[in-house]
Amino acid sequence: VVTGAATGLGAVFAEAMAEAGADVVCADIDAKGTRKTVMKIKKIGRKAIAVLCDVSKEDDCVRLIKKTVETFGRLDILFNNAGIVESEPKPLHECTTKAWNSVLAVDLQGVFYCSREALKIMVKQKSGKIINIASIFGLTGSGHLFPVPVYNTAKGAVVNLTRELGIEYAPLGINVNAICPGFFVTNIGGGKSYTPEFDEMVSGFTPMGRQAQPEELKGAAIFLASAASNYMCGQLLV
Repeated sequence: VVTGAATGLGAVFAEAMAEAGADVVCADIDAKGTRKTVMKIKKIGRKAIAVLCDVSKEDDCVRLIKKTVETFGRLDILFNNAGIVESEPKPLHECTTKAWNSVLAVDLQGVFYCSREALKIMVKQKSGKIINIASIFGLTGSGHLFPVPVYNTAKGAVVNLTRELGIEYAPLGINVNAICPGFFVTNIGGGKSYTPEFDEMVSGFTPMGRQAQPEELKGAAIFLASAASNYMCGQLLV
């Protein structure tokens, strides 16, 4: 299962899983984009279904995992990838309660809902992989560049939730780890990562001298989803 599978990192994670031999459940609020991802996976030769899912809604997440098991009989891998960011950077004293609640609902509550439902299946199986997509800002904050305090709060919580779940579920044969991406060219934040000004700013302080492409996370995704990471728990790949 990949949440936020319609575009960006989610679409790439779904594709990577198919390339490595998995059947994939693509979940997103973007029905058209999700169908495109499903078509790509089927061209690779794997089975795939699209599930309309708003991860901020508990019922949607319950239905997502239920549909997965009904269709494929089991659940081996969950990518908690769906995420949003504040509509525009603002320091905390200018943040609205609405912005706080909406970002946390997707970026943190969604991880809780999907993980909880997936773990109910994985505990019975005594196996499974959960890969949370956090952020470098979940470790560092971003105020020196641009303030997105709600996003950073959510991602920081995902970082520590990953550590906690990693320890809790390792004895049950379930690996929970996270990827903390730096700057990747995606649609998050309304596609602002595509503007020349933003790209120049980011590239200026990035050791590689550029933003990354989503495809560059395929290796990390397959590593954490496969037997290669069977002895890892609660770790963060930056």
